Amino acid sequence: MPLVAVTYVKGRPGVTTTALGLAAVAPSRVRPVVVECDPAGGDLMYRLDLAATPSLVDLAAAARGATDAQGALAAGQQALVVGDTAVPVVVAPAGGAQTRAALPELTGIGASVLTTSDRLVVADCGRLAPGSPVWPLLRLADVVLVMARARTDEVAHLREYLAELVDVNAGQLAVLLAAGGMYPAAEVASVLTTHIVEELAAASDLVGVLGPLPVDGKAAAVLGGEMVAGRRWRRLPLMRAYTDLLDDLALLQVAGPEAADVRREAS
Repeated sequence: MPLVAVTYVKGRPGVTTTALGLAAVAPSRVRPVVVECDPAGGDLMYRLDLAATPSLVDLAAAARGATDAQGALAAGQQALVVGDTAVPVVVAPAGGAQTRAALPELTGIGASVLTTSDRLVVADCGRLAPGSPVWPLLRLADVVLVMARARTDEVAHLREYLAELVDVNAGQLAVLLAAGGMYPAAEVASVLTTHIVEELAAASDLVGVLGPLPVDGKAAAVLGGEMVAGRRWRRLPLMRAYTDLLDDLALLQVAGPEAADVRREAS
């Protein structure tokens, strides 16, 4: 199963909500787990009234030289219930200092914990910045989802990061348009493709553009712990969009564990 890294470069497009939403709608057979890897610190513990431990700190400690990825994940995760679905999550403390200290453990010798072959790991990587400790995690990922709204400023910032994103990721790189944009996905794809071909001299199909996600305050409130999920919570527009997104990622040729092994050996 893939490691999916969700990140952004500008604005607040809802990365944590999306990471949790993808895991919540994923089929149980892929055994999804959300891992908060935001260097600025986690939100889920406070947003959803979860316990302070276990956390990413415990996961990092268990990952040091771990031979059992599942055991290491179990050491850091706790259960979150969304509607009728239990979603395992690994929360990160607020502030970010402990997350920044833990990330090298999860991208170095303990990388097998995030790249385990028998479950879907969705990593909330927060905002990208030069020198961010999440860049090594993006190198490990099968899919890097970069979220942005289709606005001139956010697309411009995203375009400036494309060279580094293309260079660091050997898996699938996709832009996920959040709600609230001004331009259609096709126009954003055209801008990014032109930059890739003309400025980076790379193949035009290196980046896919997906979305935009719908405006859906109810689903966002459910995922944010502000509203109890009803019986039909999976039919809410945003949840349906996340379900479709998982299908789209499969169409974008999500890499399997064999490809992940090759990338780890190369790095």
